[in-house]
Amino acid sequence: MTSIEVKVRLELSLFIKRVVQAMPQPQAFSILGDCASSLCLLTLLPMEECAELLKAANLITMKKKTFGVYIFETSKDVWNDFLQFHGLWEWDQMGIAESTKAKIKIQSLKKLSPGKPNDPKRGWVHLIRIGKCKAGETVTPSLQFNDGVVLPDITLHLRRAQRALKVAIKPHINHLLGTREIIEL
Repeated sequence: MTSIEVKVRLELSLFIKRVVQAMPQPQAFSILGDCASSLCLLTLLPMEECAELLKAANLITMKKKTFGVYIFETSKDVWNDFLQFHGLWEWDQMGIAESTKAKIKIQSLKKLSPGKPNDPKRGWVHLIRIGKCKAGETVTPSLQFNDGVVLPDITLHLRRAQRALKVAIKPHINHLLGTREIIEL
């Protein structure tokens, strides 16, 4: 692992731990994308920076560029290895985070314009559950996404977690993006 990969993975794991303390109940977030319940939105990083963060941590890979658009891939095993290494997930326990795939309504991942009809199409999406489940409790991502996403409240603790991540990774993201400047905090 490179030093940037180690640093970014550490900061992402610290962010997840801070988010768990800030959220009253567990919730699933889409690892890729910019939907209402995505990791990108949770971090409050622009889509490009969030993708660069996950690429630097070796948690997503860029498959190819098609028609000017990059296609990213994720792996449940890579994510679970990351979560387990940082003490966020264990095979025999629920842990405070878990990587999973669920078949959900594709429209729940898109920003729909008002009045647009519901689309029943479903697809497999890679998600991360963040938050500790109570004994006997489960988080069913497909129900969460298909029945309507209830976003976590933006509390002071969550905002502090977002800010701490942004400050910690800003130099690395600036380096990875090259000469392009990230908007000041």
